[in-house]
Amino acid sequence: MTATTHHKALEDILGGLPVLAVALSGGVDSRFLVHMALRAGCRVVALHATGPHVAPRETLWARDWAQRTGVRLMLVEFDPLPIPAVTSGSPDRCYHCKRALMQALRRALPEDAACAPLCDGTNADDLAAHRPGLRALHECGVRSPLAEAGLHKAHIRTLGAATGLAAPEQAARPCLLTRLPYGMRPSAPLLRRLARAEAALEDMGLRDFRLRVRPDAPVLLQLGPSEAVAESGGTSPHPGDMLLTGTAGHLRRGIDAAVLRAALNDAGFPDADIASTDGVSGYFDRTTGGTPVTT
Repeated sequence: MTATTHHKALEDILGGLPVLAVALSGGVDSRFLVHMALRAGCRVVALHATGPHVAPRETLWARDWAQRTGVRLMLVEFDPLPIPAVTSGSPDRCYHCKRALMQALRRALPEDAACAPLCDGTNADDLAAHRPGLRALHECGVRSPLAEAGLHKAHIRTLGAATGLAAPEQAARPCLLTRLPYGMRPSAPLLRRLARAEAALEDMGLRDFRLRVRPDAPVLLQLGPSEAVAESGGTSPHPGDMLLTGTAGHLRRGIDAAVLRAALNDAGFPDADIASTDGVSGYFDRTTGGTPVTT
């Protein structure tokens, strides 16, 4: 099926939702859903959760975008750290966090939208990936119109660009808790350091990357294929190769390794390991198989 076919399917879905509430993370998927709902003439209430697991930059971006778009936005305070499964770093922490979050968003709906369906930006790619939170969405009665319409990330970026969505190529920046291995107890100060470090790396021009905290090793900076080059200046031949182990070398975007390491050090992450990987999502599921680490 073509992007046009999926686009029509989404329009048909939204045509049956004159009022809807959208869990707006600020990422391209949930923004695209709001964008298309407004184009379809829907009345939209967007809800954005704030808390230690959400980088302040993501909240600022969501607020600015909502203001420019003219969508009604509600900020909902939500702290997942006291949730037992999150506190313990359980492999199903995402399920418990997502379930509590959706319940909090539903409680926060204004009276004039209390009966509106709560929707999120899950897309068709997410259905084929390891996403424990999908079960929570189902249990909470949350709809995912993009997935229902069969829209994949590539469709969303293409259609977003064609219909005037701001920043359709926006890089994904999921919950900061995903930077920690299973079994590690999260803390607000650690999450703030991660947010500060990733913001500094973004300011340097990096887009396709993640920081990963490891209990018995330096922090790992994962670089996606679009970012990584070897110290010799050539493209890294094998995903997983350790790159820029000293201070020599530049990344593909012309970022000096010494400057990068200084930014990580300023955020409290000295001696970082830097590696190229096939993709930056799902790191701990791939490397630990969902098994908690010993801390």
